[in-house]
Amino acid sequence: MASIKDLLKDILRPSYRSLLAATHAGHECRCNLCGREFASMRPLRGLHADGTSYIIKDGVGSCWKCNSYPRNRALWHWLVNDFKIEEKVDFELLHIAPEQQLADKFLKMPGIRYTAVDKFCPGYKYAKYVKHADVTDLPFQESMFDMIICNHVLEHVKDDSKAMSELHRVLKPNGTAVLMVPIDMDAEHTDEEKPDEELTGDERERRFGQYDHVRMYGRDYFERLENAGFHVEHIGFSADLVKQLALEPKDEVIVAMKK
Repeated sequence: MASIKDLLKDILRPSYRSLLAATHAGHECRCNLCGREFASMRPLRGLHADGTSYIIKDGVGSCWKCNSYPRNRALWHWLVNDFKIEEKVDFELLHIAPEQQLADKFLKMPGIRYTAVDKFCPGYKYAKYVKHADVTDLPFQESMFDMIICNHVLEHVKDDSKAMSELHRVLKPNGTAVLMVPIDMDAEHTDEEKPDEELTGDERERRFGQYDHVRMYGRDYFERLENAGFHVEHIGFSADLVKQLALEPKDEVIVAMKK
């Protein structure tokens, strides 16, 4: 049961975010998910294994109003302008570990049948429309979905090859999976926790950038997806759009088509 403190946070958060948005209003960048414009985005924060927070110095920033991350804004731009998601009819969409800002959009689209799942963990709250599921053992029939969105999930999953196989299985032929992950493009090979390793949260943070990541992908990520049966494309963005939407300059939308 939610505590009084959590309930108060939920009630007051929208007003607090509106105040932040007004305080930091400007015309240097905008969020394409909530439509607000800002002088700059809010500095991104991360968590150490002990629960203390830190500012991600090289991060572009999250939206003051809706808290969208650069990767959310990049994906939404591609979905609307290139994939034409708003024009889809009778379209089955599976969203794994759903980002709230994107989920709010999908739930309002009459042409989309939206399914959202996450692996429920103690201490976290999940929206009522989100169902429990493990990406390595999805409870869906074969070739069910036109699109799967599974972003910044696979770096948390020990058996990512099994997860990729499951994503391929439940995707329709010629369907589209958006599978964005953190990638070190300077590294040829993925650095990951081995089966016989038991890394601490601090060790994972040092090696993989976050205490609950089990790998940092290298350029071989695309080969892993191809071995799972996908045809892979990665879409970048112009310098003007990067500035306008406050995107990470090296961020790409990674699109995997089922062969």
